[in-house]
Amino acid sequence: MRFRFAFPALASLLFAAAMLGGCASRSQAVCDADPMASWAWELPSPPPPPMAWVAAGPFRHGERTPENVTAIVIHTTEGRYDDALSFAENQERNFAGVIGYFKSNDRNVSSHYVMGRHGEICQMVNEGDIAHAQTYYNGRAFGIECAGWSRHEETWTPELLDSLVDLCAYLCVKWEIPAYHPEGTAYEGPYSVVVDEENKRFVAHGLVGHYQVQPWNKSDPGEHFPWEEFSERVRARIREYGVEPIELPSPEASQAREVFATARIKEKPVRAGEPFTYALTVRGEGVETLATEDIIFPDFSVIKDLAVAGPPSRTESSPNLVVYEITLSRPEAGAFSIGASRVKFKGAWYDTQTVRVKVE
Repeated sequence: MRFRFAFPALASLLFAAAMLGGCASRSQAVCDADPMASWAWELPSPPPPPMAWVAAGPFRHGERTPENVTAIVIHTTEGRYDDALSFAENQERNFAGVIGYFKSNDRNVSSHYVMGRHGEICQMVNEGDIAHAQTYYNGRAFGIECAGWSRHEETWTPELLDSLVDLCAYLCVKWEIPAYHPEGTAYEGPYSVVVDEENKRFVAHGLVGHYQVQPWNKSDPGEHFPWEEFSERVRARIREYGVEPIELPSPEASQAREVFATARIKEKPVRAGEPFTYALTVRGEGVETLATEDIIFPDFSVIKDLAVAGPPSRTESSPNLVVYEITLSRPEAGAFSIGASRVKFKGAWYDTQTVRVKVE
């Protein structure tokens, strides 16, 4: 086994893990809890790089397999930048701060991994479980948060990139993910699919940027991330262990296995004191067999003054399409958000987008 961690970086990782209440070795804490941690594969593969373990608060159990995990989504953490500190000091503070935030937060967000400027890795969600990092890609992907800012080229230190190569190579082999960066975004390109009049989705497999999944509000990891060089390095790392990287499926093949879950409010505008309808639509081959118990609807009760008229009703069902509707009302004007609905179909999880509602 060959690790690319310098000793000072590993030492700082172990120190950070101890300070944050994590264990120095992932195997000490989670191998028994994670059914994928002891996965045995027939071909040789890159080993997992050294990492700390700190459990995230928001996540959900997934029981995922290579059949329904198709991508690795790379992020930058963003967040506050203090001009009184050096970039390195800001990045180190950001790394520790994001780990602390994912342990517990009121936005229900998390990531599988957080990475620091020295190549430190902190795992926060088991591989087989689902982190809340990239909306409708959550169920199918690993999220990797790199401490830094998409606008700053200094984010991508050699140590961070070396460690990211090792982590992605390991995940690509173990989970049978293509080690290629697909082109386009949800808005444009061969992997862009129009779901309905209000929604487009990205359906590509492989090494994906957050900006591709959510081009409407995300730009990370940014223009400074070296996608071509990085993906070539991941493939080379995989080949060092006698394994040939999996090819990127064609757009047609990617779309053929896709299931789309979208949510919307039917009434426009929404009036205070009047009923309005939250509609969940699921499209894809065979979804007419979907059962209500396979859907996790948002907890409407946590939204102030929002009243629910009754349980969800199935209003439409035809080959490759089902629609569920819930009647809601709110007595006063104001804006609020309804979080993602989550659909489990044939062992895979599909998330809707968050819905923004303005009551007039």
